[in-house]
Amino acid sequence: MSSVATTRSATRPRGAARRTALLDAVLRVVADAGPEAVTHRRVAEAAKLPLASTTYWFSSKDELLAAALELAAERDIARLRTHAAELDTDDVEEALVALLVGPLERELRHGRGSLVASYSLWFEATRRPALQELAQRWTDAYLEAAVTLLRRAGTADPEGDAHLLVATVDGLTMHQLAGGADGQLRPRMQRVVAALLRGKRR
Repeated sequence: MSSVATTRSATRPRGAARRTALLDAVLRVVADAGPEAVTHRRVAEAAKLPLASTTYWFSSKDELLAAALELAAERDIARLRTHAAELDTDDVEEALVALLVGPLERELRHGRGSLVASYSLWFEATRRPALQELAQRWTDAYLEAAVTLLRRAGTADPEGDAHLLVATVDGLTMHQLAGGADGQLRPRMQRVVAALLRGKRR
């Protein structure tokens, strides 16, 4: 075995790390070409791992997509909860904007691939029942965090308002990903949140 081959073998992830590497590869494939492009072979190539690795961990395309969505959701929910714990809630209006926009802005600074993959899988959930529960759990994490702040703000319908704000930020983000309104996510959400809090306090 050559020294180059030995180095590659030594640096390849093993065990659970290999599974995560494969799922990261799924997300890259989805970002680049969409969920329909995901195959065991393409994922293995993107991860620079043997094809047998994908078939060992995942028996079908549905399993690959579901596990990738779960990984993306778990990572984002963890970031959301860390972010929410660090917010200054003395200014509830600004805290709401920061809660909804902050994690997205961080992703956008590192490129659009992660968000493109996330939203692509979110849409794929409308066609794949196995993904629907995961997608809803992801959305629910944002709703719960927003409801907490809206109750603090004293709105008459915090649950309904949370749905409105989460849907709005999703729409604005997808518009930006499609090539429109770069840099406008935060100022536009500030306008929406300010108008909602002015008009819906008890």
